[in-house]
Amino acid sequence: MKLTNEQFTEAGFIFERANGNFHSDYEKQIIAESELTKFKPTELEQIIVDGLNSGIYKNEDERVSGYWSLSKTGNRNLIAEYKKWLRTELENENGIAVFQILVGLDRLDQPAFNENRTGRGADEMELNLRDGKEYLNGK
Repeated sequence: MKLTNEQFTEAGFIFERANGNFHSDYEKQIIAESELTKFKPTELEQIIVDGLNSGIYKNEDERVSGYWSLSKTGNRNLIAEYKKWLRTELENENGIAVFQILVGLDRLDQPAFNENRTGRGADEMELNLRDGKEYLNGK
């Protein structure tokens, strides 16, 4: 099953709700209207992981949305997956995808960003690529 960018947003909100986060009325409406609520959060997570691993998301924007939605799960078991995806995105120098993976790892209490870095932005491609490489090399 291939999700759209809008469905990745819905999935992120569903994961947040499952973790007890409060939502605005707008976010609640998105969840209420989503067809993805027929899946348990763990099933939805697996659908996204399987899709990312299968390579059906050819577009970097789609993968970024997938990484973002999974970052809302709080599932530390995804760290190994994030590391694998990080290697691939680094090899292809996909700076925005690298940034979103670093954010996901950071949300899982991983030291993904260089501790001396003063800011974090998707547009800081060189720093994101550097931090991704350092993280994988254990620095």
